[in-house]
Amino acid sequence: MDEMKWVWVLFVAASLAVLIRLALWFLPTPVIWHSKKVSEAAEAAPAVAPVAPVVEAPAVVPEEPAWPDEAIEREDGAAPALAEMAPTQPAPAPPAPPPEEFHFRQTRWGMTIEEVRASEPGEPLRENERGLMYSTTTHEMPCLLTYSFVQGRLVRARLSFSDPAGKDIPPLTVAQAQRRFLYLREQLRARYGEPIQKTTHVPRDVSVLQRTAQKQDELAQQYDTEITEAEQRLEKQRAILENRFARWSNRSEMVARGLAPYERDLRELRAWKKEALERGEQTRQSIQQHQDADSTHPLVATMTARWPYARELHDIELRLDCRSAVPRLDIRYEGTQALPEIWQRHEL
Repeated sequence: MDEMKWVWVLFVAASLAVLIRLALWFLPTPVIWHSKKVSEAAEAAPAVAPVAPVVEAPAVVPEEPAWPDEAIEREDGAAPALAEMAPTQPAPAPPAPPPEEFHFRQTRWGMTIEEVRASEPGEPLRENERGLMYSTTTHEMPCLLTYSFVQGRLVRARLSFSDPAGKDIPPLTVAQAQRRFLYLREQLRARYGEPIQKTTHVPRDVSVLQRTAQKQDELAQQYDTEITEAEQRLEKQRAILENRFARWSNRSEMVARGLAPYERDLRELRAWKKEALERGEQTRQSIQQHQDADSTHPLVATMTARWPYARELHDIELRLDCRSAVPRLDIRYEGTQALPEIWQRHEL
């Protein structure tokens, strides 16, 4: 009878171990760990032991292992504060340093003449109560810098990149002026945005050609008059010579010999008239070619790019004027009424 009881106990223990193994596939992690411990305890029981009287005792539920957060709470002895559980915010970036207090170069609109003079490193070329002029460079290009004052306050500035007189800075050719205009326009566009642009054209100068054609026409008319008079002189001289040599045996030869100078002059006058007419025709063809070129490839008279109220600081105008013998290239700045307190320094 005792053997049957032990067989029954072993059978129950084995069945319990199998059930625990099957439950490992379906239970969450903490329960799996608990079941594993129970099964290990059951397998570690001795195979044969004296049967002790069964005494009912209150069931003791084994304590499940604590989660990591719970373990930390228990070690600290208190739950973390609500502020510690809130997501941490990144530290605010330090404030940017204030920009330099300049509007144009090292000046501000509204400065006095003394303040502007102190801002420029060199001595002015010319000065009076209404302006200062300096010889300087901008983007490695020589230029004349002019400050203008109204009631002793700075209101306008101008950068001139060509001096027609060639006294302070060298003059520019048309090609040089156009290339620098394009470069400066891109620099200003990168800083202030898209400009308001305007280009005017001038017709090619054909006044010299027109005067030449007119002169050739007048010359041809003068040759006509001379040719008429030369023909009259020739006929008059012919009559005289025929009378003089009427009884000569070689009358024709003597008349031809006497008329030769008159005929030579007449031939030259006719050749000169033909040459004048040909030159006049060539000149009129050149005039027509210039007029056709004005339609297909017009000449630039002025090119302007404007930035009105740029950055709420000033009105800017970049202007190229090619109407004179030496082109002029200028950048004009005029301070606006409402000016911010500070702005970064810049050459343009």
